[in-house]
Amino acid sequence: MNSTRPRRRFAIAAVMLSLVFCVVVLESVPRLLPGLMPAKVKTVQRIYDARNSWESMMRPDRELGFALVPGLDLEFPSETGPIGVRTLDLGIDGIGYRDIGTRPPFDAVAIGDSFTFCDDSPVESCWARLLADRTHLSIADLGVNGYSNLAETRLLAKVAPALKPKLVLLGFFPNDFKDNVHFDNWTRSGTDDYWTWMRRKRRSDVSEWMAQNSFLYRLVDAARRYGDRRTVEYKQGDLELVLRSDDWWWGVVDRSEVTPTYELTQRALAEADTTAKASGSRLMVLLFPFKEQVYWHIAREHLERGGHLTEQEVDAPLRAIGEFLAARSIDYCDLTEALRQEARKGTQLYLRAGAHWTPAGNRVAAEAVANCLAKKGLITLSS
Repeated sequence: MNSTRPRRRFAIAAVMLSLVFCVVVLESVPRLLPGLMPAKVKTVQRIYDARNSWESMMRPDRELGFALVPGLDLEFPSETGPIGVRTLDLGIDGIGYRDIGTRPPFDAVAIGDSFTFCDDSPVESCWARLLADRTHLSIADLGVNGYSNLAETRLLAKVAPALKPKLVLLGFFPNDFKDNVHFDNWTRSGTDDYWTWMRRKRRSDVSEWMAQNSFLYRLVDAARRYGDRRTVEYKQGDLELVLRSDDWWWGVVDRSEVTPTYELTQRALAEADTTAKASGSRLMVLLFPFKEQVYWHIAREHLERGGHLTEQEVDAPLRAIGEFLAARSIDYCDLTEALRQEARKGTQLYLRAGAHWTPAGNRVAAEAVANCLAKKGLITLSS
């Protein structure tokens, strides 16, 4: 009987060592030999690396929730490869902003979320830079990933009195509806760090550390969080898209005017207009459509849900915002039709898997904004 105990302990120890060895191998191989990983696994790794990189670029801010750190010079992991990101000091409360090659004094400022920041885009492809080149306006790109309209309005109140831009470009993307709710809840939370507050609503500090450092945990976490996400892979000629039927945009489409966030969004845009006018600036709201919306002629044929919806019905959220802005005499440009016209030609305007624009999408967006500004008499375009 006594002889069986050592054997049992030895067997348990061997099993434990084997498990440890397997974990070490599975954690090490993807780092040492990334080329061996399947494409979907590489995508998971890139998404988590990008999130870690993005959080390292931020600092907490009591008023804005978080702000870009000035003085950054790094490569950000993107779907198409590393993207160079440099940030400069705006000279106002230690706020950083992306360097797109323009310099003060600024004729215009662009505020918004990742679409304004030109996430996943190098500087030379960024729509804000292309717009600056096209219009000969010096534009400061103050976009920040994850910002809500409420945060953008606070940012504008900070920078407009000092910069006194002639024009304020505010990018609106449909997920701003939910982001405004999150930000409004944060303002009543009693915390000074929005990013950490949001993270702790989703995961503990331990699971956050695991997501930052463990390859295996990332795979498990991704399967848990995104495993039931409904996606369709579409390929026709040179056009290749991953289309998603995400709950966030279905909720917006289904309740474009009665969503609980609608009043918050109205309030933020109205306050932005008041702030701009007080600084002698003119506000122009830019309505950015999402990928499935622009390619609805394709998406409706392949997504399980929504095949019965028309483009008019999918456009309802942006149309509702446009009607609100028109009623208050606030200028806006809806980029949907310009992007949709190009999409019908089979042009790859959005990344295959990601939500952001390709260089072609940035180009169409910049030209659409330039034409809109000219139509409203704010600039004169040379042929």
